[in-house]
Amino acid sequence: MTQGPLNPKNDFVAAPDPRAGRSKVSLRQIWLKIQVPFLVGVLLALGVASLLLYTSDRRSTREEDKVVSPEVAEALRLRSLELEVAFEKIRQERFELMEADILLLEEALRLQEEYVTARQSVGTDNLRQQSLRRRLHLIRGEQLRHDSDEAEAKALALAKTNEAAAIPLLRQAIVWEQEIETKWEFSGLADPGRRARLDTRLRHLESAPLWQKGRDLQAEAEKFFAAGKFADAAAKFNQAIDCETDFLARYRDVRNTEFGRSDKLAERRETAFSGEAWNGILAQRAQAEVFEKKGEWTAATQTWQAAVDAFAKLLTDYPKSSFADRTQEAAFATRLNFARFHDEIAALRSRCAQLRAALRGRRADDALRLIDELVAEARRIGSANTGTFLVEDAERKELEYLAVNGAAVRSVLSNIEQNLRAVPASSVRIYRTEIPQGLYASVMGSNPSSTRREANPVESVTYADAEAFAIRLGWILGAKVRLPTPAEFTAAAGDLSKPSIQAQAWTAENTDGTTVHQVGSTEANAAGIHDLLGNVEEWALAAPGETRAPVLGGSILTPAAKAISAREVFKREKSRTLGFRIVIE
Repeated sequence: MTQGPLNPKNDFVAAPDPRAGRSKVSLRQIWLKIQVPFLVGVLLALGVASLLLYTSDRRSTREEDKVVSPEVAEALRLRSLELEVAFEKIRQERFELMEADILLLEEALRLQEEYVTARQSVGTDNLRQQSLRRRLHLIRGEQLRHDSDEAEAKALALAKTNEAAAIPLLRQAIVWEQEIETKWEFSGLADPGRRARLDTRLRHLESAPLWQKGRDLQAEAEKFFAAGKFADAAAKFNQAIDCETDFLARYRDVRNTEFGRSDKLAERRETAFSGEAWNGILAQRAQAEVFEKKGEWTAATQTWQAAVDAFAKLLTDYPKSSFADRTQEAAFATRLNFARFHDEIAALRSRCAQLRAALRGRRADDALRLIDELVAEARRIGSANTGTFLVEDAERKELEYLAVNGAAVRSVLSNIEQNLRAVPASSVRIYRTEIPQGLYASVMGSNPSSTRREANPVESVTYADAEAFAIRLGWILGAKVRLPTPAEFTAAAGDLSKPSIQAQAWTAENTDGTTVHQVGSTEANAAGIHDLLGNVEEWALAAPGETRAPVLGGSILTPAAKAISAREVFKREKSRTLGFRIVIE
C-alpha cells in the first residue's frame, strides 16, 4: 500500500513580535525622568510661600508706615487754609475767575482731604472739607447750569416753529443736568424737579406726532361715520383707540391729572368731626403759654405734654382732618421740649450773644474758637429730640454757617471796616459801593450774575436774594444788616445839584448802555460813597408783606438827572442792571 500525498511545505514566515524588543518601564525609570521638574516645582512653591509671608508682614505694618506726624498734618491744614484764603481774595478782587484760580480751591480741598486722612478723625475739619468740596462743585456746576438754561431757552423758542429741532437741545440740557447730579453732586445745584420738567417738555414734544396721529385717526373715523361707512369708521376708531392707549402708556405723565371732588368733601366732613378736639388742644396751648410768661416751666411742661397727647389722639381718630397737620404736631412737640430744656437753651443763647459781641469787635480768632464750642452744644441739644436748634432752625443755621465758612468770616471781618461809610444824619453805616460779585459769592457761595466779573456789582438778584445776603453777612458781623431805606439812600447821596455829579455816576450819557462797570470806579461823593447813581439800580427796604419794593439810583440805561431815580417793582424781579448795597445798624 503506498503512502498518500505528502503534506505541502508551510511557506508562511511569522513576523517578529513588535513587543518582543520593548523593555518594561519601571517606577524607578519614571522617577528619574520627573525628579528634576518635580524638585524645581517644589522650590518655586517654597519661594512663593516665602514671598506671601514677607508681603503679609509688610501689609500688617503698612498702616504704621502711613502714620503722619502731628506737625506734618498741621502743615497740611494750614497750607489748605492759605490756599482757600488766597482763592477768596482773588474771588473778591478779580473780574472773572480763571481756571488757575479754581485750581487753588481744588488744591486746598486735596490738602484738607490729606489732613483729615492723617488725623483719622471726622470733626469740624471734616465739615470744612465738605465746604471746600461743595464750593468747588458749585463753581463747576454753575457753568453746566448756565449751558443747560441756554439750551432750554433756545429749545422753547424753536418749539414754536420747529418742534423737531428743539428735541436735541432739550436732550442735551438733560445730559448736563444729569452731569451736575452725578459728577458735581456736592454743588447743591442738583435739581430733580428741573430735570423732571425738562424731561416732561422733551417727552411732550416727542409725543406730539403720536398725539396728532390719534386725533387724525379720530377725524377720519368721524368722516367715515358721517358717510355711513361704519365698518371703515370702526376700524379707524380701533386704530385711534390703539394710538391713544399707546400714548397713555408712554406719555400720560405729560398731562395734568384731576383729583376727585368726593375725596375733598370727605376731608371737610372729618374736619368738622374733629372740631371739638381741636378747640380743647387750643385751650391747652393757651394755658401753657400763660405758664411760660409767668416763668412756671414745670407747669408749662405738663400742660404742653397734655396738648401733645391730645393732638396724637386727634391724629389717630381723625387722620383726614385738616387739623391733623404733622407740621402743627411738630410745633407742639417743639414747644414742649423747649419748656423741658429751657435752662440749657437759655445758657446757649447767652453764649451766642458773646459770639456776636466777638464778631462785632472783629475778633475773628476768638469768634471761631467759640463757634466750634457752640456748634457742638447746639448739635447735642438738637440730637436730644427737643425740636430746638434743629438744622433748619435760624439759630442753628447761623452757627452751622459760621462753622463751615471760617475763611469767609476772616476775609470779611478784615476788610469790612474800610468799605463802610457813615450815612449823614443817621446812626447807620452804608457799604461804600454796590455789593461786588466777589463778596456776594464769598458770603453766599454762588454768583447769580448774568455777566460774571468779581469786581462788578452783583446783579440778577431778587429782593429775596438781597435779603438772604444781608442775613448771612449779619451772621458774620454779629450785627443787624439790611437793605437801606429810601430815606437813608437819599441822605447818603447828598446834594445832587452840583456839576461834579456827572463824574460820580455811570449813566446812559457816559456808557454804551450795555456794560456794567467795576464798583467804585467813579468818583466818591462828599460822604466817600460811590455809585449811588447809575451803574446798576439798587434794591431798597420794603415792608415784609409787600409784593413790591423800591429800586433807586438808576443804571447805565438811565439818563443823568439832578434827582435820584426811583421806581416800584415786584420783589421777584431780577435783571442784569439791578443790584443792591447794605447798611449796618
